[in-house]
Amino acid sequence: MEIISFIGIVAALVLIILGSIRGYSLILLSTVAALLVAATGGVGVFDNYANVYMGGVANMVLALFPIFLGGQMFGKMLEMSGLPMAVASGVFRKLGPSSAVAAVYLATLAMSVGGIDVFVIIFTMYPLAAAFFKAAGISRSLIPACVLGGAVAMQALPGMPINNIVLPANAFGTTPMAGFWMAIVGFIIVGGGNLWYLHHAGKKYIARGEGFIPREGDKDDVDLNTEGLPNPFLLLIPMGIVVVLLNVIHWPAWAALFTGCVVLAIMFWKRYEGFHKIVNTLAEGAKNSQSVIQTAAICGLASVVGSVPGYNLLLSLLEKASFGSPYIMLFVCIAVIAGFTGSATGGLAFVLDNFTDKLVAMGGNPEALTRIANISQITFDSLPHNSAIVLTLSYCGVTHKEGYKHLFVVTVVTTTLATIANIIMAHLGVI
Repeated sequence: MEIISFIGIVAALVLIILGSIRGYSLILLSTVAALLVAATGGVGVFDNYANVYMGGVANMVLALFPIFLGGQMFGKMLEMSGLPMAVASGVFRKLGPSSAVAAVYLATLAMSVGGIDVFVIIFTMYPLAAAFFKAAGISRSLIPACVLGGAVAMQALPGMPINNIVLPANAFGTTPMAGFWMAIVGFIIVGGGNLWYLHHAGKKYIARGEGFIPREGDKDDVDLNTEGLPNPFLLLIPMGIVVVLLNVIHWPAWAALFTGCVVLAIMFWKRYEGFHKIVNTLAEGAKNSQSVIQTAAICGLASVVGSVPGYNLLLSLLEKASFGSPYIMLFVCIAVIAGFTGSATGGLAFVLDNFTDKLVAMGGNPEALTRIANISQITFDSLPHNSAIVLTLSYCGVTHKEGYKHLFVVTVVTTTLATIANIIMAHLGVI
């Protein structure tokens, strides 16, 4: 029965992979996969689905929804404040067309650190990037990597109010600042490595004479005049308050983000045009937070996996494949599941729900485990079927063939190297 159950788990994961690649709903895939795991596990299929699966979904919604809601509302308030364009325009005006690659990358990094949603960044950055890349004679195929490379680098920083660090901190009983030196090294590798690679890739395009080919709708020039936009340094006020509340006063992440929304409302009351517009902005952010259900559905599957006989065999095999290291095991588990689902948060939550106690029992330091969990989830989640990859390439008018090679380097290679470095540091006790 244990072997049959294990085969059922593997089959369920394969179903998730193939279905994700084809673009099927993760909610539907997770439901079918949960029924398959329950049926092959010899447990009551109907009771298991109604109690274990739905219980897992409900628990994860309870844990995740407040921060999803806070993050989406905070991001929407930032978008409506005009700060994203102010930051991007300020960086572009300072660096100029001759530093097109660095301008796009650093502007994206600055906006990401400021808490602005990656999808908002894509829409804000593209017209500016297109104009600068055309002036510099660099192929548009590098734009997606410049944008997502900066967004990924932000996630390696310590103390950020994002679920990718809040979740493992809660699971291992630490804080978002856990593994501070590991985070700094990880950020240097990802942030510095991405900038170095993108800079040299841009120089190669210029040397080969592969200039920018405009798409329909691209403008020859972009107005970088910041008149009417807020001072970009004002971004430091709401973001600084959120970070202090999260890491110094130790408020829950959702409470810090809610407070950030209030601060933005006060700062930009006139720009938001009063109470009614603010309520509509918050409502739009709240609507976007419903994406939490997809992540929760994956976690419901994790609950079913943990309840069947094949789970023990899975644990045993993973422990052997990881040479008995809780840090390697954590990395392998998160990278594989995140790669399967194309979801960093989904892979992270699945593993935390199933393996947290085992990893600690294997001798893992909770702070080191927190940081490795954080960095591991931004490795193989960025395979070609990842939604952010697909959207960014599509919006920038770049095919997978043209642009994914660069995205692979800045979202998979550098993050994997940073994870390996963090694992070595954890074994050496440098946390």
